[in-house]
Amino acid sequence: MTIGESIREARLKKGWTQKQLGDKCNMADSAIRRYESDRGNPTIETLKRIAKALEVDPYSLMDFDTATAALEDQINNRAKHLLTAFEQLNPEGQQKAVERVEELTEIPKYKK
Repeated sequence: MTIGESIREARLKKGWTQKQLGDKCNMADSAIRRYESDRGNPTIETLKRIAKALEVDPYSLMDFDTATAALEDQINNRAKHLLTAFEQLNPEGQQKAVERVEELTEIPKYKK
């Protein structure tokens, strides 16, 4: 199923018109039509807005390859951010950072 087909299916489950979805996303209904007909691909940020309006997970609107790529990008961005911060620490600070991360993995609130 394409992203457009997934958006259309989720919209119809809500019983909404393209205009109603566009209004809830603060975008033109012509954009919704373009996405649903697969004549345009929404950016990840736009897809998140559409998913939020439809009250669905954004990944549920994507095909497997797109969802996998989006997840990989998200993980890579977080890893880069963490590595950049880690590299700014001296050896003692790096050791403490590792200890703190290990502590966080033991706290149920922060576990997956």
